[in-house]
Amino acid sequence: MKKYSAIFLAAAILMTGCAENQNSSGEISSVLSDSTSSSSTNSTEVKQDSSFGVSDESSAEPLPFPLFGADNVQITFGDVTEMLDKEGNTLTKETLEDTKWYDIICGGFAYLAEPTISLNSVDDAELYDTETLLFGGAPEYTDTEYKRFKNGDKFGELTVKSAETTFSRIGYEEKDGVLTTEQIRAEGMCFAGMLRGCSAEFDGTVTMTGYMRVCVSEYGVEEGEVLFVPDKDSLVLPVMNFHVDRDTDTFNTAVWQWPVKDFAYATEYPTIRLGNINKGVDISGIPADGTSTKVSVTVTNISMFCDTHMSSFIDGEIVSVEAL
Repeated sequence: MKKYSAIFLAAAILMTGCAENQNSSGEISSVLSDSTSSSSTNSTEVKQDSSFGVSDESSAEPLPFPLFGADNVQITFGDVTEMLDKEGNTLTKETLEDTKWYDIICGGFAYLAEPTISLNSVDDAELYDTETLLFGGAPEYTDTEYKRFKNGDKFGELTVKSAETTFSRIGYEEKDGVLTTEQIRAEGMCFAGMLRGCSAEFDGTVTMTGYMRVCVSEYGVEEGEVLFVPDKDSLVLPVMNFHVDRDTDTFNTAVWQWPVKDFAYATEYPTIRLGNINKGVDISGIPADGTSTKVSVTVTNISMFCDTHMSSFIDGEIVSVEAL
């Protein structure tokens, strides 16, 4: 069931606040888990991991406390590649307890969804209200179905090269330690919120039409950053922008509405960054004054992450771009 209240613009602005702290796709893991820098493994390696003494027969055994992903499927020991306590010490299946763990890392998969919405004030002018700066009928959230994508899985023209999912006890603590499952239930807190985030990198190249602009002065985004919004005919990138619905203990996807210099858009995609003109990115023929310009752009080296405690971003490298 979808929710159809308009999103507050202030919330959208706040979600960009950590952009300047994200430097490259190589730093995704450190963003999602402050206490580890473990690398992603492929899906075969995850299945063969025996660091917790998990046999083939017990690999599907759920963890001894509620922990589930954006697909609402419970996490099993076979999914896990590393478990850490608050001090960063490694836990095993035998030492794992309800209140002992702090980070649980699952290498080799991330949660992705099919995009459904991308509107803008040029192509969809009849839906845009210039007084409220909102698109009429655009939902605040969509019930987009997230699915687990493993290393090697394809999404359109893209193939998952590496992926990682992190769960965290951040926010589920008390003065003397972390809360027990019973305490969490008593407090009315949702277990879905323990999914801290995902990261993924992709092989492949995609071509999209949409609107490109160069950031001049936007909160949380570096000056000179090349930002792109695909139009409704170019929804070829996956969505990794899950939001926790704490009322139902499930996941949905936020639809952000952004007004920027006589141009506005509403989309499930987080900010799509395609490099910075001050760092060698060439977009000859595209205005660098913050104006949104219709373009056809080919992009490769795509990576993305979603951090439920911070912000979500998509990064890519421009192969070619042409103004339309």
